[in-house]
Amino acid sequence: QNTNTLEWLKHDFGFATVVMVEVETYYLGCLAQASYLVHYKGIGVLIDPRRDAKLYLDHLAEINVRLKGVVLTHLHADFVAGHTDVSVATGAPVFMGRHCDARSPHSPVVEGDRLGLGDGVFLEALETPGHTPGCVSWLLTEYGTVTRAFTGDTLFVGSVGRPDLLGSLGTSKEALAMMMYDTVNNKLKKLPDACIVHPGHGPGSPCGKMLSDKLTSTIGEERVSNQAFTLLDKEAFLAFLTEGQPNAPSYFLGCVSLNKTGPPLVEGGSGTYQALPLVPAAEFYKRLGNFEGDAVYKLDTREAPEYASAHVAGFLNFPMGTHGGVDTLTPDKLEGHEGNFSIWVGTLVPPAAKIFLVTPPGREREVFIRLARIGMSSNVEGILQGGFSAEAAEQIGVAVASNTRMEATKVPSAQEVGQVVLDVRTRGEFVCKRNGHLAGSFSAPLCELQSATEELRQRFAGKSFITYCRGGFRSAVAASVLQAAGFPATDVIGGYPALQGALPDQTGKLDTEGFLVDSPISEAPKAAIPQWKLLGLFRCVAAWASEWLSRLRAGRVMSCAGRGGLRLQLRDACGPVGQAAAAARAVHRISDVVM
Repeated sequence: QNTNTLEWLKHDFGFATVVMVEVETYYLGCLAQASYLVHYKGIGVLIDPRRDAKLYLDHLAEINVRLKGVVLTHLHADFVAGHTDVSVATGAPVFMGRHCDARSPHSPVVEGDRLGLGDGVFLEALETPGHTPGCVSWLLTEYGTVTRAFTGDTLFVGSVGRPDLLGSLGTSKEALAMMMYDTVNNKLKKLPDACIVHPGHGPGSPCGKMLSDKLTSTIGEERVSNQAFTLLDKEAFLAFLTEGQPNAPSYFLGCVSLNKTGPPLVEGGSGTYQALPLVPAAEFYKRLGNFEGDAVYKLDTREAPEYASAHVAGFLNFPMGTHGGVDTLTPDKLEGHEGNFSIWVGTLVPPAAKIFLVTPPGREREVFIRLARIGMSSNVEGILQGGFSAEAAEQIGVAVASNTRMEATKVPSAQEVGQVVLDVRTRGEFVCKRNGHLAGSFSAPLCELQSATEELRQRFAGKSFITYCRGGFRSAVAASVLQAAGFPATDVIGGYPALQGALPDQTGKLDTEGFLVDSPISEAPKAAIPQWKLLGLFRCVAAWASEWLSRLRAGRVMSCAGRGGLRLQLRDACGPVGQAAAAARAVHRISDVVM
């Protein structure tokens, strides 16, 4: 564990010393999830902790901070929170919005409730429904000024929370989208421009679309660059929020239920752990024979090259990466597939399935915790003790398989002899104007592949398959899914970037001939531009022009940058907004805790 701790920032004025409020961020790359510790003079509040709570407990002890409360901004769907563990370990009460309908011990909060940290410093609840009915953002006020907003899944940098994750629980996405429209226009827009935004997720999260690659912003920046802020027409806003959302992973409903009732303890100050179900090889393989059918998933979490060299026949390859699923505050530097393991297990493995695991030796607890984060650790029936050995498996009579992965340069010759290339990225990536796809490949998104095996069998009878994706994770999973279904299959080493480098004349294609016949969106690339996109572009340009003219009159210079819209960047600090933003940036040095 590598910990970079914030230093106390102090300004001396004569005999007095002013201690600044500190905000520390813990960013979990494999779920693109951020949790926060706000503390002042040894008193703190923890916001949206993840399930492996020991991380926070150790850090609190290290910096000598006592928790006054544990806050959940809402009932999370994408991960199981660690509020129960932290509360049990520290005695700090849990606070949630009054409309969360939570059944675990907590204090319901209403708008205006405050958690005081002392000397005019407090966190105040702001009810911000839209992602869920019970969403609450927490505003940090320092000596009469709202300086920061911890917005959970209500407001992201560049986007807002999707409204369709609670449809199965009785709240329609249309109703939630209406709530979000009111939240944005009547609450968030009223916050000061200099207020720093701390969202619950970064890029890669399935809890929203069009998230920026930044992890912090200001209300002023969002006012100009966030489409949810620039779309004033209600119908256009509702269309923007309800259309084009990615498929929600199947594990989301289970996470909501666990967060509502209170999950079993995984970690705590008393050392309460769920026991690891480590099983010796002979017993492990014997147990496998006792479970048959679709309700059993056998996962090999080693890296793709190790899996390809030798693995138990029928096991699916879900590489877990090498960094524990935790990244620093630079998600653009995630290495390869580090951010994919938990989300894809939760997407492809049914919530009630029994799971058997092969892991790299010594990393059994890590994979168990990563499944616990999405509420699936209780599904684990057994973890192979000591790791995989082909020799030991064969001695017991277990079938061992292997496959040869393919270099990008060899793909064209494979196509010439009839091998079928499947692009297992999303269909949006398949027709992306920036990158396109490989000539002659077919679009078969990983999230749909398990249900499409019969279609593949009928359409490509007797063929073998080659899979590719962006970075190599999805294609490794896809190849193993196809192998388990009885198809000869392999994946491309290095993914689509390797194909682009080796075959520049055969990549970047934008045709839709590669959509499978039964694709429900085979005509999507030809569709007219949605009204909300046109209105959003108009609003964004109009807002930018207005801001540009007003600041030009004030003698300021600006530049345009950023992803997903036009983002203004002041080059001076002569006005109150510029001075406040500069001061906030100076104070806000974010630490990261890496596991």
